Amino acid sequence: MSKELGAVFKTLRNNCTLTQQQVADVLHIDRSTYAYYERGTTEPDLKALKKLASVFNVDATLLLPDEDGKIAVRVSDVTEVEGEKKLQKSGDELLDTRDDKIYTLSKEEKTFLSYYRVLTKEQKKSLKEFFENLDE
Repeated sequence: MSKELGAVFKTLRNNCTLTQQQVADVLHIDRSTYAYYERGTTEPDLKALKKLASVFNVDATLLLPDEDGKIAVRVSDVTEVEGEKKLQKSGDELLDTRDDKIYTLSKEEKTFLSYYRVLTKEQKKSLKEFFENLDE
């Protein structure tokens, strides 16, 4: 596995403000196994790669190597996206520099969002219905 892909995983994870443990929990693997992915020591299988793409909200095909073994996405591609709002970390809060609103997510909320991203459409629909029924 390329160290480049490992660096992309780390950058994507940091952009989502997730810990290695939170990502590992979503993948149902040990934190050390996920850490090996970031170091480029080992590579995730296709199923894990697809889940990682969902958690990080990127197209999985960008993480797959081409025939030369190179991946389409680079660290520079994921650290600064042109035209999108930029977030600055301020303690445990994220400050949206575009409209000065402060958004905070607890570790539990970040983990929940990571789990949500890997659900199937049917599972997401069921979860939405569950939350809608709480209001009744």
